[in-house]
Parts: sequence; structure tokens; C-alpha cells
Amino acid sequence: MFFNIYINYFKFSIINMINVIRKKGINPVTKALLWWIQWTRVSTTVETSLAKRMARGGTYSVGEASGVLLDFPQFIVDELLNGNAVKVAGLGEFKLRVQAKADADPEKVSTRGAKVSVVFEADKELTSRLNNEAEFKIVTTPTPEGQSDADNAEVPTENEGGEGENANDNENENQNQNHGGDNGTNDNDNENENQSGDNAGGGSDDDNNLEG
Repeated sequence: MFFNIYINYFKFSIINMINVIRKKGINPVTKALLWWIQWTRVSTTVETSLAKRMARGGTYSVGEASGVLLDFPQFIVDELLNGNAVKVAGLGEFKLRVQAKADADPEKVSTRGAKVSVVFEADKELTSRLNNEAEFKIVTTPTPEGQSDADNAEVPTENEGGEGENANDNENENQNQNHGGDNGTNDNDNENENQSGDNAGGGSDDDNNLEG
């Protein structure tokens, strides 16, 4: 039922522009001044608005669509608490990450004080559709809700973003450097991404934590 409503929503959704703003900062790798574009939200859509748009096809009422949206997170929580990952076709996969205090002595490592966070990995179909259909608009002034997105922008490294030949050259160079050591490199990349996410969320105990 949820998948049918999900498809129905996109069928009757309105294509909007994606607002971006130009930002500048110091490249953390080259230490040079760098300009890039940063996404900034127009507004935040809540479940009541989504339910109305999902119901436009006439297959489901606003109440039914709203009920699915409100109940869906609890089913996700239940499955995650049972140790399962949750994968929704066309949307993505929800997984858990566990953090606990690290110690040099394995006998002293325990679940005491352990915390979990949710990791969401978007479905390739979802990101592919976004990339194929996205239209961008560069704005000089973000909306009030989008101002925080612009203020919290992180300076990308030299291998992030870019267009045309330069981006392709960087990608090819990275692939050549990673050849023959894919497993180790991917583990490092994942660890770096996780640490970046924790820093953005305000975490300060990453260096002393174990993640699983």
C-alpha cells in the first residue's frame, strides 16, 4: 500500500526548481580560495501536505495516506529494534549504527552507555531520478528556512563537485589510486563519512567511540 501511494505521489507532484546559493571558503586540501554551490531549502513539507498530494489520484483518501505516513516511522523503529535493516524499494534502506566508549582492553569494552543512530542510504533509483529530472536555480538570498542550510555549508575538498573534464579527471585519478586496495579504501571512506556526519550533528566523542 505504501509503495502504491509513494508512486501516486510522484505521478501528481509538481516539478519545482532546486535552489542553490554560491558559497566561498578555504579548500581544506589545497588551502586555496574555493567557490562552490550549496543546496538551500525553499521550505519544509510536512506529512499533512504530503497526504493531500498523495490523495490527488483518487485511489486513496487523505486520511488513508496520512495514516500510512504517520504509522510508517513506528514500523521502521520496530524493525530496527529487532536488529533488522529496512529496505523500501524506490526509497532507500534504513540501518543502525552503534557507538560505545572505546578502550585498549577488549574486556573493558561493553554496551554500557551505547547509543544508536539511524543511517539512511538512498535507493539508486531515487538518486538517479533526481539527477535526471533536477532543475537548478542560483539564488542570491536564501529563504528564511533555507538560510541555515547556507550558513552550515561545509567547504568541499578538491575531489568533490565540479563539472566536465576536471571532475572526470579527478574521478579517474581516484579510481587508479584505489586500484588493488578497494576494500581498505572503502572502509576508510565510510569511516570518514560517518565521522563527518557526527561532527555535523554536534557529536564530540567520536575519537573515543567504537562504531558498529
